[in-house]
Amino acid sequence: RDWTTIDIDLWRHYWFGMVNRGVMAQPYWWDEQWTISVQHTEADIDKHLAAFEDVAPALAKAQQERTAAVAVH
Repeated sequence: RDWTTIDIDLWRHYWFGMVNRGVMAQPYWWDEQWTISVQHTEADIDKHLAAFEDVAPALAKAQQERTAAVAVH
């Protein structure tokens, strides 16, 4: 994965959306990718998936809006 191409604003949208739903997928910053525990239960995984299901449509919309704004310029 090329970390230099990450959309930081979109990543923040994801991170805060997940935290606001009780899931801290990783510490706060995009390059902290190696901190997920292998001790998660099925319930933890279900909670994470449900939270992402709530966040994903807003992420998709934000990404589309950013893409459209770039296309206009």
